[in-house]
Amino acid sequence: MASQRLKFSNNLNHCVRLQLAIAHYYNPSGGGRHGSLGPNPTPRIQALRQVILQLHRLYGPLAGSLNHLERRVDSVADGGGELSLQICVSGKEHLLGELKDLEAAGAFKAVACEPPEPKQLGFECHRVLQQDHQKFDFSCYLEDDIVLTAADFFLKLKHFNNYFGHGYLLQPNRIETTEDLQHLQRFYIDGDYNPAATERYRQSMNQELCMEFLGQAVRFKQPFNTHSGCFFLNQSQADVYFKGPHWQERDVSFHSPLESAATLGVMKQFQIMKPTLSNGRFLTVEHAGRNFMGLIAPLKR
Repeated sequence: MASQRLKFSNNLNHCVRLQLAIAHYYNPSGGGRHGSLGPNPTPRIQALRQVILQLHRLYGPLAGSLNHLERRVDSVADGGGELSLQICVSGKEHLLGELKDLEAAGAFKAVACEPPEPKQLGFECHRVLQQDHQKFDFSCYLEDDIVLTAADFFLKLKHFNNYFGHGYLLQPNRIETTEDLQHLQRFYIDGDYNPAATERYRQSMNQELCMEFLGQAVRFKQPFNTHSGCFFLNQSQADVYFKGPHWQERDVSFHSPLESAATLGVMKQFQIMKPTLSNGRFLTVEHAGRNFMGLIAPLKR
C-alpha cells in the first residue's frame, strides 16, 4: 500500500506512518519490584509479544476481505500504514530470544544500545526516534508492557491537536483491566502522586479543555501525575522536540531514570494533558503487567 503524509484534514482514510521505540530490559537477578527484575520471565515475554502484535494488528498496512462469491481474499486499504518498530536492548539482558518468530517475520528490529546504566535505556529510544522523525507522522516511545488497544488512537490525538494546537501533548490514561471479573473492570493506575515532582512544569492546571468528538463533549485537564509510561509526538511536535535540548539532556530527576525517559523531557517541552476521569476511556493504554491491580482487594458485589 502506498503510504502518504498525514495531513490535518477530515479524511479518516489517510495512512498514518508510525515509528515506535520500545525500551526492553530483563534481568531475573535484579531482585527489584519491577517486572523486568522478577524471577519469572513468562509474564514479560507474554506482555512484550502482546505489545508487538497489537501494534501490527491495529496499525499495520496489511488488511484483506474475504470475497465469498469469488473465493478469494481482496486487499483492503482501511487506514493502516507504514509501521517501524525498534526495540532497544542492552547487552544480553533481554528476552528477544523468545520472540524470534516475530523478529523473523519483520515485526520489529532489535537495536543494541550501551546506556550508562540499564535504567537509562529509555533515553536510547529518544536517540533512535530522533534519527528519522521527519519521515513519520508520529514518533512514539513505549515501555515494554504498554499495550495499545484502540484502532482510532492516533485519530484521537490528531483531533485533539486540531482543536488545541501542538503546544499541548495529550497523554493517555494508563489502565489495568480485570481477567476474572472479581476486581474493578478498569483500574486507572496513574492517580495523583507527588505534585512537587511536576509543579515547575505544570502551567495549565487552571485550564479545562473541551472538544466535541462523535457528538459528545470530551474534557481534558492537566494532572498532577503526568506519567503514562509512553508518549506520542505528531510530526510537528517531534520536529520541535528533537530540535530542542530536552530530548538529550538525560535528566533523571523525575522519580527515576525509567519515569524520566518516558515523561520528563516531553513535560519540559509541552503542556501535558489527559482526559478527565469522567471521560477516562476516551484515550487509554493498558499496562499489561497488572502489578497495580494486585494491590487492591477484590471488591464485594
